[in-house]
Amino acid sequence: MTTNPERDVNKWIEKAEHDILTVQTIIEYQPLVLDTACFHCQQAAEKYLKAFLVFKKQEIIKTHAIDFLIKQCAKFDSEFKDINIKDIQIFAIDARYPDDSIEPTMEETNEYLQIVNEIKALVLEKIKE
Repeated sequence: MTTNPERDVNKWIEKAEHDILTVQTIIEYQPLVLDTACFHCQQAAEKYLKAFLVFKKQEIIKTHAIDFLIKQCAKFDSEFKDINIKDIQIFAIDARYPDDSIEPTMEETNEYLQIVNEIKALVLEKIKE
């Protein structure tokens, strides 16, 4: 990242917003491709958490592990511990390949989107404090 933390935080948030927009677009059209929608939910969650860590002037470790990122964020704010990420991590890598195919339901996809929105709300609240 650059030496402009505010800009870097905004870049992470913008990329996360693109993932959310992708999820919303996918679930509006047929045929539903929910594994891809869930992949973008995972990606958005990851990027929001990384935005918070950049805000806290932390070096970003290349990882897709949401549970690890939540723990890193919780070091700065215990509210992150309250987020139930369920099994959203499986969509980081496993769901992207045919041998590990995962077929979530619309209900599950909406749950993952709700998780992302919870993370988004918390991160946006914390970076404005």
